[in-house]
Amino acid sequence: MNSLTIRGFAIGILTATSILAVVYVIQENNAASLKISAADLRAYAKDHEYILIKEKEYKDSLKPDFEKQENIPKTNEVSISITAGMSSLDIANTLVNNHVINSTDEFEDLVAQKNASTKFQVGTYTLTSNMSLEQIVNTLTK
Repeated sequence: MNSLTIRGFAIGILTATSILAVVYVIQENNAASLKISAADLRAYAKDHEYILIKEKEYKDSLKPDFEKQENIPKTNEVSISITAGMSSLDIANTLVNNHVINSTDEFEDLVAQKNASTKFQVGTYTLTSNMSLEQIVNTLTK
């Protein structure tokens, strides 16, 4: 390659870069001046069968169903009666049926671990669904 070829190549690259820079600046100015009104957006969405929703509605739609239930109380307060002769399984079933605990197995495991199956006291207790298993067992064995 001689110096004229290299010089021509360099001028070509410089010219192409200059043209691209000018085109970029012109397009940026045109894009900045392009404004879409809310009415235009709604009309476009309607014509193309899109549905427009607000960002909060969209984020709420992504949440699992159990997080959407804002009107349902977070705690379930119930009164449980323990009578003479009830086994820990009977008590666990009563707690599950009243939605205080989710599983009889976990309750039974904790009762066995604490050796509390014979320590349940006869009486009526107020329990809530946000109590831990430990709290429930402690309340029922006092």
